[in-house]
Amino acid sequence: MRIHANPVSTALMHPTRRALYLALLGADEYTTVQLQKIVNVDRYNLYHHLQKLADLGLIINHRDEGRARWWCVLQRVPLPNDGHATNNDGNEIQIDLSSPLAQAKAKRLITEMQEWISEEIELENFSLESIKFTGRKL
Repeated sequence: MRIHANPVSTALMHPTRRALYLALLGADEYTTVQLQKIVNVDRYNLYHHLQKLADLGLIINHRDEGRARWWCVLQRVPLPNDGHATNNDGNEIQIDLSSPLAQAKAKRLITEMQEWISEEIELENFSLESIKFTGRKL
């Protein structure tokens, strides 16, 4: 079974990239130096994460003034959930699987469930997005 993650969701699950994107969402623009102070990482790692977000079309280095590089949001996207469960109506719990870690754990859970029910669950051509459990309160 293969699990294919959305590259944008995967990128935004990284805490540094998520912090950079959130900072830029909340402002018109920031310089690289300003962003470095916000996320508190060294310059090399900062450029690595900015470039990853830029490669995905989420942000852009839209102007340079002297040595200052200015960044802004190019594309607004919903932020992925961090994999925590949400309780919809008291009878359901839905777990978001946009995080690669949550997807890996779900794959392990599904493998175990196949053993419990003695039946194969065919997911080869599916991208896991969430798991929903339905039951009743005791």
